[in-house]
Amino acid sequence: MEKEFVSERGVKIYSYKNPASHGFFISLFLRAGSIYENESNLGITHFLEHVAIRNINYNMSGELYRELDRFGLDFNAYTSSDLVQFYISGASANFSKGAELISKLLQPITLPASDIAAERRRIKAEIRESDDKGSLANFTNGIVFSGSPLKNSILGTNKTVDKIGRARLEEYRCEVFLPGKMFFYVTGNFEESDILSLASLIDAAYPSGAVATLDECDVSLVPDGFCKRAGGVYIKNADFTMLKFTFDIPPDALCAPECDIIYDMLLSGYNSRLFIEMSEKRGLFYDITGSLDRYADMGSFAFSFELKEKDIYLATELIVSILKSFSRENIAEEDIIRAGYTDNAYMLFDDIREFNYTYAYDNHILRRGYRSIEDRVAAYKAVTPASIRAVAERIFQSENLTLTAKGKKKKIDIKRLSEIISSL
Repeated sequence: MEKEFVSERGVKIYSYKNPASHGFFISLFLRAGSIYENESNLGITHFLEHVAIRNINYNMSGELYRELDRFGLDFNAYTSSDLVQFYISGASANFSKGAELISKLLQPITLPASDIAAERRRIKAEIRESDDKGSLANFTNGIVFSGSPLKNSILGTNKTVDKIGRARLEEYRCEVFLPGKMFFYVTGNFEESDILSLASLIDAAYPSGAVATLDECDVSLVPDGFCKRAGGVYIKNADFTMLKFTFDIPPDALCAPECDIIYDMLLSGYNSRLFIEMSEKRGLFYDITGSLDRYADMGSFAFSFELKEKDIYLATELIVSILKSFSRENIAEEDIIRAGYTDNAYMLFDDIREFNYTYAYDNHILRRGYRSIEDRVAAYKAVTPASIRAVAERIFQSENLTLTAKGKKKKIDIKRLSEIISSL
């Protein structure tokens, strides 16, 4: 069962212990990211993530990496549109060293301007190397997330990154490293005394003038035309052909366990319908890429693949047929892929890193998760053919669909594609 502890400075520490584990995993999560940024500071959260661990090394006179190697610790970070995760992990015996190092993230940024400049160059190289301006994903995001901060780039732009210096980074750090916008999540094998020690380290590192704040970081992500897409079809000119189907997920279906099972049945299981029917049986493409993204008030179910231009209409017809079979017919009980969430539930528990992220995100970023493994198992066991059909019906309809494509615009019949997907 997940436990909660609040430090004297108001910082929340959530923990879920696994006595069978040989290691620990401590994360510091910030409710920050590109969705909270504006046109003037795009990329500042990602910049802060880059600088934060480098800042610790500077404050330790360059000894951080030697310490990590000495104690066998992994210390890294990750930024997405709606969070930053700093994490450190290692053998349970070295929990105290991990707690000591990760708590140093709360220290002021003191890096010299030359180090900030070096990190800026690295970020600009990352922007250059990402090269996603011409991608189908970027083209789709500009349409699907129009009017939503989800359209913002996590990396920012060369122009906005050039404006970010040490003073602005420190100012921003003070804005987001607040009790209402951050929390720690601890998984693996540890003692209760370890949580108390972590809390003491957090309070000792925390600025004396900081006070607990209300969580004021909620922001609406609902884009223009959400669930009112009318099966829009958009083409980006290119010499090769790709299709991407993006469905809005209505709020009432957002966190239903059926969403995960439908995704697995369509895209990620060994017997996934779209791959078996379209790749293995017909050879229309080699691989298919999908995503199931959830946020506080909206979500999206998407998949894309490359194919020959002549197969566009056949592929679209097959996809519509498969999706209709989910939303208009009850699938067989034995075809429901739930074992990964029920029989294999404690296998996730064994993976202290994945378990840490899943429970922290679902419970405290999305705020729609499960406080125990048993609760999660019960929810997925309750899924039935009828409930899968009901959720599929809420998602797979033309009003929720945006179909985007790359290809030779003059040779793609948009009207014909629109007519095919209108039958959803």
